[in-house]
Amino acid sequence: MSAWQLWSITMLLLFLAAALLWRSASRESDRAIRVKQGRRLRRLPRESLMHWLLDYLTAAGVHATPRGVVVVGGVGVALIVLALMVFAHRSGALVILGLLLGGNLLLRLRAQQLRQRIRARLPGLIEQVVRDLGTGATMEIAFRRNGEQGDGPLREAIGRVNLRRELGMELHEALRREAQLLKIQEFDLLATAVEVNQVHGGSLRDILSSFVELLRQQERGQRELRALTGETRVTAFVLACVPVGLAAFLWISNPAFMAPMFDTAGGRMALWAAVLLELGGCVALWRMLKSI
Repeated sequence: MSAWQLWSITMLLLFLAAALLWRSASRESDRAIRVKQGRRLRRLPRESLMHWLLDYLTAAGVHATPRGVVVVGGVGVALIVLALMVFAHRSGALVILGLLLGGNLLLRLRAQQLRQRIRARLPGLIEQVVRDLGTGATMEIAFRRNGEQGDGPLREAIGRVNLRRELGMELHEALRREAQLLKIQEFDLLATAVEVNQVHGGSLRDILSSFVELLRQQERGQRELRALTGETRVTAFVLACVPVGLAAFLWISNPAFMAPMFDTAGGRMALWAAVLLELGGCVALWRMLKSI
């Protein structure tokens, strides 16, 4: 494939992505106007590409609007075109791919940190809700009151739940929507407890107290698991770093020994194979640690 063919395909894909973002932004603006006019809206997950992007950014703690996404997307397209013009068509594509993967990794790490902070504060919030229920307050009032008094990502999550309640959702539906957005199973379990109480009755205080105890036991179990698997994580880190460190040592101490790997076709093929095997090994070790 020639450079002009690759350039044409890239520009076509970028144009299609920009058109989809613009169409999604227009739909989002129309729906926002209908909400302002007094119509209730039940926003479902992933209704469009724009919704998927907004949900993905919200899960990572990045607050964006459809117009902001379109603007950033336009700037990204301009940077991609500039990278293709400055670098060669192959190296430019690698640079773009690396930036996209790096940005995705940073967003995923930030989303994981936010989930951990929310899980750490959720038992305290539910305990305060249980105390308010003992004074005669309803679940909705107690949940709203204690959610507004919180801080950090948990307060933002409860704020989105309260906003969905104002838009017409039931409390358990709003909690389940937040569980899908942030990928937090505890919100889904809480939504199930609230729904069971609303449909079948029973003591909501007892259900929430048992739920808090379950969260405490889960937190203690996770701490014990991290302590027991510490040696395994260190071993995985060493196994991932040894090939890279050895290659760096050989390159620094004896560059002539490593030169054929960069100067010959067979050496470059072996280098790419080594990089792919290293990445595959890191992914396999990471999956093994996650499955424990």
